[in-house]
Amino acid sequence: MSESSRHDLFLEISQSLEDEEVRDLRTYVGGRKLLPAGRIQHANAHQIFNKLQNDGKMKTGDLSLLAELMRKIGRTEYAEQAESIAANERKDILDNSQPETAAPVVTTSPTDADIIQKVRSIGYGDSGQVRIFGRMIRFDTNTRFAFNLFQRMFYCEARDKSSGTSNNSGQCESRQGAAQHAIERLLKRLRDNGVI
Repeated sequence: MSESSRHDLFLEISQSLEDEEVRDLRTYVGGRKLLPAGRIQHANAHQIFNKLQNDGKMKTGDLSLLAELMRKIGRTEYAEQAESIAANERKDILDNSQPETAAPVVTTSPTDADIIQKVRSIGYGDSGQVRIFGRMIRFDTNTRFAFNLFQRMFYCEARDKSSGTSNNSGQCESRQGAAQHAIERLLKRLRDNGVI
């Protein structure tokens, strides 16, 4: 529930900000070097928030950066909502944590070979979701015609449902390849961030 509340807030903010407020947001994010200015030059607020989250700057239970950004552009009502959602996320984390009496669980992160083997053992369609290494991954594949190559190319975005982290495939020659590549990249990113 917390994750959808976070993304609902991102969307609500994006839909309600005036053009001048979005420009101020871009200027502030770029000026503080939170994201490269080129990555946010034409981005809307929702895209900026997703990029900040994907870069690990707005982790689950911590929306202090979003609250700060909203205060900087004079939208304190959204700063307060962000703080409330972050508090709920922290509560969810505590409620779902294991009791102290439980034996410590020792896990090792999957290797690149483990990730590739697991991902490539699954068949993929245009879109859907799969559970890999205990993570629910949603993926969406689309196609575009690459005029410079005179062929159809496939692209896929994969998103970890609980953390909101996403990654894309880049250009691939097959739907299956695009889905595999996006999910492999996402799982490696989650592993590198200590999530799996």
